[in-house]
Amino acid sequence: MSRESSTSAMPSGLRWIPVQGDSMWPSLRAGDLAGVEPLEAAPRPGEVVLARFAEALVLHRVRATGQGMLSLRGDNAARVDPPLPLSHVLGRVRRVRRAGVELEGWDWGPSRLGRVRALVKRRVARWLGKGARP
Repeated sequence: MSRESSTSAMPSGLRWIPVQGDSMWPSLRAGDLAGVEPLEAAPRPGEVVLARFAEALVLHRVRATGQGMLSLRGDNAARVDPPLPLSHVLGRVRRVRRAGVELEGWDWGPSRLGRVRALVKRRVARWLGKGARP
């Protein structure tokens, strides 16, 4: 069965957001377009959401929810993001386009390989003097 489709029906309210960076690799990759729909209900753990932090918009996975706050983390991130109010979540990712083709079954979830890849990348950057994070 093919994981790709170019004829899917478009949900109303869907907005296409360009993906930058590799914090959600392999589910989301730099250059992908994430189809984000507005929230109709609170996101559940495991869903990928678009959230507004003070310095940027991020596409990360919900790890936990409670008392109007969320815990998010990129699949390849070394750390959990700072707690975020639910009001800062702009929508949930429902579709992904890669190289102009809409993917089915795009959400592979966190992978051990992805975390190892990100760790190696950070260590090489630090070794080259390009990483300021401890």
